Amino acid sequence: MANFNTVAGCFLASALFALVVGKVSNAVVDPHHLEKPALAVTDSAPAEAAAPAAAELAPIEPKLAGASVDNGKALFAKLCFTCHTVDKGGANKVGPNQWNLVGRKKASEPGFSYSSGMQAMGGTWTVEDINHMIFKPLSYVKGTKMAFVGVPKEQDRADLIAYLKTMNDNPQK
Repeated sequence: MANFNTVAGCFLASALFALVVGKVSNAVVDPHHLEKPALAVTDSAPAEAAAPAAAELAPIEPKLAGASVDNGKALFAKLCFTCHTVDKGGANKVGPNQWNLVGRKKASEPGFSYSSGMQAMGGTWTVEDINHMIFKPLSYVKGTKMAFVGVPKEQDRADLIAYLKTMNDNPQK
């Protein structure tokens, strides 16, 4: 019983000591409370610093004329290959296979479970749709499962799209 009393006494003494130290330190140092947070966390960046919204993107078609398929292939390997395959008949990974993407009906890759947001899109994949999607997937398709920040550089997006156009049963120029 003596050991229990000793342990309980030490525990209570430690708790009392921590309480006293906390009260004394608050009395000695008066914390300055800010009227508003120093760093405001918002869902979007300030208007002047924000990148253009999906609807405000310049058309990608003019950039495709000078796009580099080789650079697009390298970018695909660097940015996309972790989640997507691009081989004809290739397996789906975290994301759907990208073979025949340009001109394919949205949310139609067999065996892939698409988000409800992607299923609701409708239509077929155009180069402009792909441009918007790879620019900011979360803004383009609400509720997408694609956890990718996007490709900010217009030329990189054009190069990626040029590469994807060649990965097709009927490659487009």
